Formats: sequence, C-alpha cells, structure tokens
Amino acid sequence: MIETGNSEINIEALKDRIRLAVQRREAEGQVSFARASAELFDLLSREDFSPERWLEDSMPVTDLSSLVTDLALQPEFVPQESYHVNDLLKYHDHQFVWNGYRALLKREPDEEGLSRHLAELRSGRANKIDILARLRYSIEGRRQDVPIEGLRFTSMMRRAYRLPVIGYLFEWVVAVARLPSLIHGQRQHETYVIAQQERIAEQINETQRALMAPLRAQSELFESLKNAISEVAKEQRQLARLQHQEIAAVMSKHAANGKPSTAGTEDQPPPLSTEDQQQEIDELYASFQARFRGDHPATRENLRAYLPVLDEAGIDADILDLGCGGGEWLEILQEAGLKARGVESNRTLIDEARRRNAIVIEADAARYLRTLPEDSLGAITAFHFVEHLELKELIALLKEARRTLKPGGLLILETPNPKNLVVGACNFYSDPTHQRPMFPESLQFVVEHLGFERSSIRYLHPVAGSPFVDGDEAARALHSWFFSPTDYAVIAAKPPLR
Repeated sequence: MIETGNSEINIEALKDRIRLAVQRREAEGQVSFARASAELFDLLSREDFSPERWLEDSMPVTDLSSLVTDLALQPEFVPQESYHVNDLLKYHDHQFVWNGYRALLKREPDEEGLSRHLAELRSGRANKIDILARLRYSIEGRRQDVPIEGLRFTSMMRRAYRLPVIGYLFEWVVAVARLPSLIHGQRQHETYVIAQQERIAEQINETQRALMAPLRAQSELFESLKNAISEVAKEQRQLARLQHQEIAAVMSKHAANGKPSTAGTEDQPPPLSTEDQQQEIDELYASFQARFRGDHPATRENLRAYLPVLDEAGIDADILDLGCGGGEWLEILQEAGLKARGVESNRTLIDEARRRNAIVIEADAARYLRTLPEDSLGAITAFHFVEHLELKELIALLKEARRTLKPGGLLILETPNPKNLVVGACNFYSDPTHQRPMFPESLQFVVEHLGFERSSIRYLHPVAGSPFVDGDEAARALHSWFFSPTDYAVIAAKPPLR
C-alpha cells in the first residue's frame, strides 16, 4: 500500500483490476484488446495472407450465374424434318430470319443474306411470308426440299396481290374478310407486348437483387469490422487509464513526503529527495524513448527529410528545436552548417545531446519562448512534442512561436498520425506521457487560426509490406487503415511584413 496525500493506491489491486476487466470482457463474449491486437497483427504478418482470400473466407461468395437466368423473349427453335408455316411465323425480326435459314436451308445465314432480309423486313418492303418463300423456293432451298405446310397457298395469294388493279381489289376483299381476325390478333399482340415488358422488368429486378446481395454482405462485413475496431480502441483507452494509474502509483512511491509504507520494515531505504526522484524519472523516460522511438541512426535518417524544407525557405540560422531530446536533429543541422539550439527539460536527454556537441538549454519549452524577444527566430521545430500538451498549453505555445518567429519564419510540427488505426488506437498509448492524438486537419486548423499561413500537411514513414496496396476499393481502405504513414508534419510560416 502506497500513501499519496490523503489517498492510498494499491499497485497489486490495480493489476488485479486490469486482469479482472479483461477476464470479464472475455466471459461476456467480448474480445479483449490484447487478444484482438495479437490476432490482427498475426493475420497481417502472415506471408500467405491475401485480402481477396480473407474476404472470401469471411463472406460467402455467391455464384451470380446461378442466380441470374437468361431472359428469352421468343421460344427456342427446335429443328424438325417438316414444318407448318406458323411454326416459323411466331419468330420475329433477327431471330425469324436466322431460324428461317436453319429450318429451310439447314445452315446459319451468311452476313449478306441476313442483312438484306432484315432490311426488307424492317422497311416493310417484304413480309415474313415473302422471306420464307424466297428461301424455300431458291435453288438451295429446292435442293434441301424441306416440307413446309401452308407456304405454297399463302405465297400464291401474295403473288396475286401484285397483279395490276385486280390484285389491289383482291387484296382489299381479303383484308375486309380478315378484319375480325386482324383485330383479334392486334389484341393478342398488345397482351404479348405487355407480358414481355413485365418479364423484362422482373428479370432486371432479379439481376439487381443477385448483384446487390454480395455487395450488401460485404458492406455488413466492413460495418462489423468498423464496430470491432471501435470496441478495440475503447477497451484500449480503458486499459491505458488503468496503466497510467499504475505508473502514477509507482512514481508516487518516491514522492510520499518521507512517509514509510504501511507494510514497511526497519531496513527500508529512506525516501528519495525531489531532485533524485526527478532524475530517476528522467532516466526512466530516456530509456523508454530509446526503446520505443527507434535507434539513433533510424531517427537521424527520418529527420533528414526536413533539411530541404529549411533550404527552400532560405533558413540557415536561429533555429530552435522544442523538446530536442537526445539532439539527433540538432546534430544533423550542425553537420549541414546550420546554426541551431534546442530546449529540453529532461536532464538525461540533455546530457546525451550535449555529448553530441549540441547547444541545449535546460528549461520548459513554453517558458523559454516567453523569454525570447519578438521576431528573433528563423524556424521553430518540434518533433513528437505537441502530443504531450493539453490543448490550452498547445495554443499558448503556438502563440509564443508566432511572436518569436521572424516574418516568413517556419514552424514544423511532427506528431503521430491517428489516421493509421494501429497508431491511433494502439501504439500512441504506449507512451504514458501522451495526452491524445491530434487529427492532421485539426492541428492544421489550429495553426492557421493562430495566424500562420501557407500551411501544409506532409505524411511520413509509411508502413512497408502492405498486402492491400494493389487491391480493389475495399482492400485500399484496409491499406489506408493499417499501412498508411505512421507520422505527419504540419509545416507553416509566419506571415511576412507587408
């Protein structure tokens, strides 16, 4: 048991609370953050992982050909040894000519014949009887000699119609006699057309339903994935708060105003002084940063990308790096011949930076800026610094940055990118001193609102090995969520004198 002021925190009890929280969620059927993260990274890191196969395994793929049937508006043609003329008159347009060739000439039509007969049929210069008679009584048709009942009589009547005067009167008499039959046929045609339209509409509806079913299932899958990620992030934040309490309890052990633990013994060491306690915290955070921020060469390589930014702006002096850490950026600037200094409050990191011959002021960054004269700095840089600040502290810092920068001076702020879900929902909270992720456009808005101009967002350090980069739209969404750049920088300038 550790006493901190009027409250007591039991570290073992905190650990038990964390374990019980995870066990309770698993007992309720909910996936814990640790297990979900492990399963997710195990999936993405597998060499044989394919987003397409993952989607197929996660969602049953429907064979659309089994759902969508071909729409046939005319009956299927069945070749026979003989025909009645009505067997072929029930077909229309292209299919009529095609089936006439197959029935009477026993072959498919040549392109020239098909085009010629279709043109005559569609223009009204010939009707179906004329086309069938030409085919049946052509040289090739006589050679095939396919019996077709009713064609000869109908064909003779068609020839009679062509006789001068008499043919016209004969056709008129026949037309009057057939008028009731024609009216009946017209009604049948109207009913047939309406029925065909209904069949087409139903076929379109069935096709649409068949096509939308997999898309709807895929949408539901990604909605479930989004909800799962949201639950993972929520669980992670809860565990992070418990982690912060546990770390605070450990730190408070050295700030208990000399009070011994209730479980203490006579040989317990005396409490640390405030200065010794701060030194221990500084050493702890320096070791933490060395492990989680990467090695020194990797950090230097990432920071070199900003040298062209300064060169393009013509800035070679009066550069101040806020929270300069171990001095990697200052070392790069010194090697490039640029004059710069840093400000840092962690004594262990200050010693490390000074071993690199960097000029470092031991102070709080915001307080140090307030001591500087107006328009005195060429550039202010801050790498992985603003995420440690509350919003009101960030605003106060940016106001001082604008005051102390020279007209046209640059502001460069690099911070973790929460658009990468692994960073925003997981890795960001590995540092217990982080406050909250800053959305790129939100940080850019704050910078612009406080009077900076020509602001831009530069995304940095993309994750390699994405299996989604060349996939479809769904795969590209997964690439953006899990393999997008892990950091970004907002770069802006103080307005020049006008």
